[in-house]
Amino acid sequence: MAHNTEEEVAAFTRQAVMLILHIMRNLRSAGMEADLDIELSYPQILALYALLEKRTCTMSELSKWLKISHGVATRTVDRLVEKGMVERRHGSEDRRVVLVSLSPEGEDYAEKMITCHLEEMNKVFSGVPAREREGFISLLAQIDKQLEK
Repeated sequence: MAHNTEEEVAAFTRQAVMLILHIMRNLRSAGMEADLDIELSYPQILALYALLEKRTCTMSELSKWLKISHGVATRTVDRLVEKGMVERRHGSEDRRVVLVSLSPEGEDYAEKMITCHLEEMNKVFSGVPAREREGFISLLAQIDKQLEK
């Protein structure tokens, strides 16, 4: 097994990060072409996706899941509430707890956006052999696990 030099790893890492950022940009662009009439920032899209996955959560849970400060999460949710994408309510047991969830419009928007992203990625992966797709998912899972630490 060949030993990678620090320079080789650094060059690979830079290339991987730049490709990931390009993919994210291209996916966002594809989502914007989905004939959705409300323009959202990237953090707002991530918050919508988090709420699509989690359904209802506290502001603290959302900020932890997104790995952003509570203040940034609050401002992001404020903008989404203004756009009618997210609803806020106080907890029934503790009124100090603020719960957030997608509004019906927000859920519809997020579903349309994710559908657009899935269709775009289906086109990409349709020509990739199953073994390579499995290896790709395995590598992504390893990267995710390492970054979660």
